[in-house]
Amino acid sequence: MPEPKVATKQIIERTFDEAATSYDRVGPSIFARFGESLVEQMPLAPGARVLDIATGKGAVLLPAARRVGSEGHVIGIDLSGAILQETEHIAHAEGLTNAEFRKMDAEHLLFPDKSFDAVTCAFAIFFFPDVDAALSEMYRVLKPGGSLAITNFNKTPPPFNPGLPMLIQQSMAYQIKVQTTTQFAYTPQELKALLSRFGFHSIEMRSETNNIVYESVEDWWAFLLTLAARATIMGMDEKTRTQFKDEYLAKLRPMLNRDGLHISLGVIYTLAKR
Repeated sequence: MPEPKVATKQIIERTFDEAATSYDRVGPSIFARFGESLVEQMPLAPGARVLDIATGKGAVLLPAARRVGSEGHVIGIDLSGAILQETEHIAHAEGLTNAEFRKMDAEHLLFPDKSFDAVTCAFAIFFFPDVDAALSEMYRVLKPGGSLAITNFNKTPPPFNPGLPMLIQQSMAYQIKVQTTTQFAYTPQELKALLSRFGFHSIEMRSETNNIVYESVEDWWAFLLTLAARATIMGMDEKTRTQFKDEYLAKLRPMLNRDGLHISLGVIYTLAKR
């Protein structure tokens, strides 16, 4: 069996460049919802300076920019230039003048030490090939007493259950899978140990399990094409992809309820201090 293809930074950038227009716009807008919730839990004062890492469609950046007000400032960085352009348009349409966007690698932040009152990162640390470097950089650019706020997928239940585990199982049977370089989901204990290792303290966590409903299996498939799973799916030739999709959706259809396909997703909200 061939080795799984590793999601390099180039693959990640291309994947989200291609998905930029549809990201978090297909099916329920879950990342926007979780981003709002994370910002609500943060001790974020008006006038604060915030760095949002792997900002995507601004799920955290937009509510953070509203929260810090015109006296504050929020910078969103991402590897995907296309998704940054999309998010910049959204911010301008909202009339937010306190947000800026930069194409940047989380492992090499181009900011001075102790630059930010808060650093945020939503559902992204598994994308960083060197998560130690990324977390070290987050710590470095935070002011003493500053806040780190992140969201991660919980191991229990498995992320996007049963849809994603079934996709992974089938892709392995097809001997085609693109995997991230670090673990995709965590337990709260694993996250606490990870952050403590870099000097973060006063770590607080809240876990929740969400029931997300997609109107149809086709709606769920379209959502998958906005995630990292897109790299696996689009890496197939057209004939294989069509066969793969037909087989996969046939397995999901018996799981449909009257209101659609129910997907379970565990989320861990983590707040910590430097």
